[in-house]
Amino acid sequence: MKIDQNAFLEAARADFEFTHETRYLTGVIRLDFGDDSWALSFANGALAGITDGADVPDAEAKIIVGGTDGQWGALLELKPRPFYQCIQSAAVKHGMKINVANETFAYLPALNRMTTLLRHVKHGKA
Repeated sequence: MKIDQNAFLEAARADFEFTHETRYLTGVIRLDFGDDSWALSFANGALAGITDGADVPDAEAKIIVGGTDGQWGALLELKPRPFYQCIQSAAVKHGMKINVANETFAYLPALNRMTTLLRHVKHGKA
């Protein structure tokens, strides 16, 4: 699954809700999209950039979200079917991966907003 990384970066940096929800985050959110992986690096709440997530071991990521291309495709539909509306329910009902860490729970609103932004970018609505 291909998503325009630069378009997502611009949308995320410009989105008040996302920047508000990540305001204290320092570290990496790693997104594993099947065979592709992104590392979203944050410094004191600001999204500093996106690099290849394959270079970030699990132990160095604060939050890890992953799934197959099919799972991400279902999660990022404009009108997802039940239990694909958010990462948490997709993990519980459909086997997507989300790590269990303090940051994962502290930043659930940011992860939900990130999912919405990814949907918009994927469908050219960002």
